[in-house]
Amino acid sequence: MDESRAATAASHSALRSRWRTPWLSACALLLVLAFLTANVLGDGPLVGMDHRIRGAVLVRATSVTWRWLAAGRLAPARALVHFGDIRVAVPVLAVSAGILSVRRRSVRPMLAAAAGVALLVATVIPAKIVIARPAPGRVVLAPGGWGAFPSGHSSTSAVCLVLAVLMIAPELPAVARRPAVALAAVLCVLVGAALVWCDDHWCTDVVAGWALAAIVVQVALPIARPRREGSGNNARALA
Repeated sequence: MDESRAATAASHSALRSRWRTPWLSACALLLVLAFLTANVLGDGPLVGMDHRIRGAVLVRATSVTWRWLAAGRLAPARALVHFGDIRVAVPVLAVSAGILSVRRRSVRPMLAAAAGVALLVATVIPAKIVIARPAPGRVVLAPGGWGAFPSGHSSTSAVCLVLAVLMIAPELPAVARRPAVALAAVLCVLVGAALVWCDDHWCTDVVAGWALAAIVVQVALPIARPRREGSGNNARALA
């Protein structure tokens, strides 16, 4: 009996730990997002940092040596920015979720993708309108325009690409899982860097977009996972 109780207690402890970690991570990301938002609204110290970073980047981006990175629609930096376009990123997520739903014979991946996009739209657009931060090089917003904070392109690329890869990762060979996730993360970082390089966003816009995206992914990803129920015999059944 003592051994049985110890095993049950250990199982419950592991379950609590498994649930606690994502929520602690989400809370930490919320604190980062709240700090960045307060910094923008209150003209905090990071605003000055944004200006210094922009100045340093512009010196290089407009130089003869590096101008080609953002000159023209097909320039490398501009091409990277397109990965954050909702017309590109959302179809990638939708196709990935659709293939996974067919493979698993479950609508869960499609529901997870839909939840991710819905949360993205429901948070980014209102935040842009309410915070109303002008983009680099602008003093005020254009009539009817949205603000730059948080970056929609950086959050869209992170939600769609990372969520797609994390859903597909369990289907990949074990040796390919980490490289696939790392590749998606690197691509998202490059999208954010390209947004700053092209003078489309402030640095903190991009960081806030990443923080928001990480929260959205943590909320949406569990929906894609098969629900499992354990019994005393550790039997598991797909929900």
